[in-house]
Amino acid sequence: MYAQFFGNYLLSKHVVTPEQLIQAIEEQHIRHIKLGLLAIHAGLMTVEQVDKVLIRQAHENRRFGELAMEEGFLTEDQLRSLLKQQIPVYLLIGERLVENGVLTETRLEELITSYQKENHFEHLSNADEQQENLQALIRSLFMITTLQIPERMINYLTLLFNNLVRFIGDDFLPLNPTLISEHVANHCSGQIINGEFSLTAYLDMEEDAALAFASRFMGSEILEYDEYVDASIGDFLNWQNGLFNVNISNEESIELFLNPVVNFENTMISSSGDMILLPIAYPFGTINFLFKL
Repeated sequence: MYAQFFGNYLLSKHVVTPEQLIQAIEEQHIRHIKLGLLAIHAGLMTVEQVDKVLIRQAHENRRFGELAMEEGFLTEDQLRSLLKQQIPVYLLIGERLVENGVLTETRLEELITSYQKENHFEHLSNADEQQENLQALIRSLFMITTLQIPERMINYLTLLFNNLVRFIGDDFLPLNPTLISEHVANHCSGQIINGEFSLTAYLDMEEDAALAFASRFMGSEILEYDEYVDASIGDFLNWQNGLFNVNISNEESIELFLNPVVNFENTMISSSGDMILLPIAYPFGTINFLFKL
């Protein structure tokens, strides 16, 4: 889960622009990560050792792993393990930023290390600690809005990020949230939660992103926009809000109520107060969550 917040960490350090980050997100799913970066991330090789192998590779036209073993930097078992491991999304994004000339490999490794240390990832020993750390990341993400986020909203967002991983995929990055008073929706679903805690939530995206979102949610490819795409967006929002209500009921014995989901297109959403706009970038496009508290 924590890899998804690495892109926002880069934004906060002003080492990338939103445009550079989105380009890297769009590119990362169609290319393979270099073995050298994997080896650095795993602590098996240093940047200097990787550079030495790359120099040899440029002259000898041989595989990286073969040369790394020949230099004594990797064993055969270590190489086999690297080739099998699941690649964290932030390494894929990071390599795209390196190849696009935004960061050097040394600077990327420094940023990955500082990101992990600042968020104490190395000390997370159980699921409860991991969820607490996710909540801390969410609070940090929303500090930029200068809006006091209620604790129940933190719980809502924690559930939202977990549901995105579960139903849509973990290859996303949250971008900086902003406070707005109006938003032009493309293909949007909205739902109101009523009770002691009230919230209006919207999920909006452009047509191409909606097709991909619905395909992932339904588990089968949808090629043409139809009512099932709208229904899928609404179903995800309804599932998110329903689970949140159940959690609140179980944990606090508070009953909340859901209004029916409303689907609409090309409509202005406005509010007399502030709304939170939270963009979530996937390789297939950006989905936008809007919240009225």
